[in-house]
Amino acid sequence: MSRSTFMWLVDALQDRLQQQQTVMRAPVSVEERVAVGVWWMANIQSYRTIGQQFGLARSTVAAIVMEVARAIAEELHRRVVYLWNTDRVMRAFAAKGFPQCIGAMDGCHIRVRVPVHLAQFYVNCKNYTSVLLQGTVDNVGRFVDIVVGQSGQSQDAHVLVRSSISARMETGLYVPGNPTRTIEGVPVPPLILADAAYPLRRWLIPPYKGHLNAQQAHFNKVHGRARNVVDRAFGRLKARWRCLLLQMPVELRNVKPVVAACCILPNVCEDRGHAVPEVFTEEERRALADAEAAPLDPDPQMPDAAGEAVREALNAWLWRRARRH
Repeated sequence: MSRSTFMWLVDALQDRLQQQQTVMRAPVSVEERVAVGVWWMANIQSYRTIGQQFGLARSTVAAIVMEVARAIAEELHRRVVYLWNTDRVMRAFAAKGFPQCIGAMDGCHIRVRVPVHLAQFYVNCKNYTSVLLQGTVDNVGRFVDIVVGQSGQSQDAHVLVRSSISARMETGLYVPGNPTRTIEGVPVPPLILADAAYPLRRWLIPPYKGHLNAQQAHFNKVHGRARNVVDRAFGRLKARWRCLLLQMPVELRNVKPVVAACCILPNVCEDRGHAVPEVFTEEERRALADAEAAPLDPDPQMPDAAGEAVREALNAWLWRRARRH
C-alpha cells in the first residue's frame, strides 16, 4: 500500500476513529492506529510482536485492530464494494467469450477459532473450523459483493440463498436497468457465473456436470475461462491480507468485520494500481489449497426451468460461434 493510499484511508476513517479512541494511558493518533490495523491484517504476526514494533501494549494492539477493522467495514463497504460501469464489465466478459455476464461468484473457507462447545458446528469437510466467505467479483477481480459468517459446514448454495445479492438478482434490481438480451430466442438477463457447487438459476450459471458431449464440454471451457477471475481474486486477497491464511486469532464475533475489511481493502489497492505480493511459504500454500476446497455436491435442487432454458441458449450460441471460427 502506497503512502498516498494509506493517507486516503486515514482521511476516510478519521472521524469514526476519533470518536472511538481506545482507552489507554497515552492517546494514539488516527494515523498510527490505521497503520497498526493494516499491518496486522497484512502480516502473520502476533499482537505482542506488533506491539513491540509500535511501542504499544498487546491489549492495546488487539483493541486497535478491531476498531480499525470495524471502521473500514462500516464506513467504506458501500463506498468501495459495488458494481460499477456495468457496460464495461459486460463487454470485458463478452471479450472472454461469455455474453451478459456481470460477475463471477465463489466461496472459500476462513479458518477461525471457536469455543470448544461450538466446534462441532464449524468443522468443515477438511476437518478444521471455519466460516465461509462468499465473494462476487467483476471482470478485473474487484469485489462487488461479499457475504461472510456462515459456518464452514454450510454449502455454497445455503450461503447464496441467505445473501442479499440473490434476492436482488432474482428481482432484477441488482444491475441498473436489468439489461436483457435475446439469445437463441431466450431472454437472458445479467448473469453471474459460479462453480458446480451452486444451483442453476435464470441469472446464476454453473457449468454442466456428469458425462458431457462436445458442445457441453466447450461451454464449460468458455465458462471456466471467464469464471476463474474469482479464483484469482481470492488468491490476491490472501496474498495481500495474510491474516486470512491461517487461523484467525480473534473471537468468533469479530471474524466478520475483519474479513469484510480485508475484502474492502483490495478494491482500494487495486483501484490505485498497487502490485500484489505473491510469495508464499509452503505452509501458506497448503492453507490456500484447503481454503478453496468447496463441497463437491450441492444439496439436491428442484430443476429450474428458466435457468435450464438460459444455459441451453448460451450453450447453443457459444457452440455456433465456435463452429463458425
